Amino acid sequence: MIIRAAILSIPQYDEQAIAAVQALLQATSSNIYVTRTESVDGQRYWVEEVLRRWCDEEELDLILTIGGTMPAAGPSGMEITPEATATIIERQLQGFSEVMRQSAGAETMLAYLDRGVAGIRGRTLIVNLPAGAAPAHLFLEAVADLLMPTILHLNHKPEAPSLAEQLQFDGTDAIQPAEQSPAPAGKTTPDGTQPTRSAPKPLDPAEFAAFLQRNSSSTAKDE
Repeated sequence: MIIRAAILSIPQYDEQAIAAVQALLQATSSNIYVTRTESVDGQRYWVEEVLRRWCDEEELDLILTIGGTMPAAGPSGMEITPEATATIIERQLQGFSEVMRQSAGAETMLAYLDRGVAGIRGRTLIVNLPAGAAPAHLFLEAVADLLMPTILHLNHKPEAPSLAEQLQFDGTDAIQPAEQSPAPAGKTTPDGTQPTRSAPKPLDPAEFAAFLQRNSSSTAKDE
């Protein structure tokens, strides 16, 4: 499947970050083609408008945003990429953000300040990346192998991998039920069926020998 992707830099065009992200996409799959790279002012309305148009009108498969994901004062209009993305997506993909922050967190604790989100609109996957070539590359690298499987699922492709296939269960660890033996004749349960009882535990030879020794010693003392 050919994947058409686009990269949106916020609030200005970051040539180095875009080049780093584009190179990683090409290394991830030869079927991913970046059809456009643009920048947009960090105003929430404009970010939302571009994302809607790319999803609904151009029907891109993948949109990556760069920048606008760090903390900012509540009333501030800065760093609004997560809010703009959350407004237009229809389904969240929390796992993307979790694994990106966790992976980057191994390099620096500041990774946990990133507020980026990931989600789905229609059949388009949208992922927020932090500003800067190194951070954007590091965050995307953590989920690069998830891009193709996610898009295959969004397009209902039969080759889309399933979690059950990746985690097959062979039953070897299943708990085996205890052996049951019939209850004494004449006893029934309230529903009329004959109850069962657990089979008796086999006699342990060592325990029986110890019992005989204790019994012999007790008899000798009594005499």
